[in-house]
Amino acid sequence: MTEQYAIECRQITKVFGSVVANDKIDLTVRYGEIMALLGENGSGKTTLMNMLSGIYHPDAGSILVGGKEVSINSPVDSRNLGIGMIHQHFKLVEVFSAMDNIVLGTKGKRLGRKALREKIEALGQSFGLEIEPEKKVYDMSVSEKQTVEIIKVLYRGADILILDEPTRGIDVGAKYEIYQLIIDLANEGKGVIMVSSEMPELLGVCDRIIVMSGGQVAGEVDAKNTSQEEILTLAAKYV
Repeated sequence: MTEQYAIECRQITKVFGSVVANDKIDLTVRYGEIMALLGENGSGKTTLMNMLSGIYHPDAGSILVGGKEVSINSPVDSRNLGIGMIHQHFKLVEVFSAMDNIVLGTKGKRLGRKALREKIEALGQSFGLEIEPEKKVYDMSVSEKQTVEIIKVLYRGADILILDEPTRGIDVGAKYEIYQLIIDLANEGKGVIMVSSEMPELLGVCDRIIVMSGGQVAGEVDAKNTSQEEILTLAAKYV
């Protein structure tokens, strides 16, 4: 795992009217690390991730990507900085194929379908992902759709991936495939943020767990060197 930070949030604050959604948040994620963000609904974790993905803009504080301070004013800015957000509710066009969804919105000269199909298949294979490029989204299982979303951000060159509840609604067998993929992404040097409310998956997959409550960071643990009992005790205070 490299020591360079993929993302560093410094004193990030976001206010909606009288509600302080994020209150001076400090948070770091390294390249090659899987960091889990845990918190109940309303804890502020989704607001924070929406600022990293360009949906919201901080009212105060700064964001650094790869050690450089940046301004993320739109999802396009976020993608250009190598951040790929995979939402809990998939952003796929149901009547399009996997391949068409993956390239939707990309700029530059478009490859022919044969070359594009081969490129997408090769990208999937490089991460151990199976994909049928010509399959329509409406014919896919939940895990297949998740795979398409992940390949879509990888195709755009993402080095930092944010996965919001990546295994919600997926059967147990498919969950372990997603877990392994997340681990493989980190082993390839990607910085991974996994937003989840499922403690068992966090314990088995992540390097660090950050617990949020009331718009603040309530606690942080090294998931690899802390007992399950200690982690669960911390999480139980806030989740």
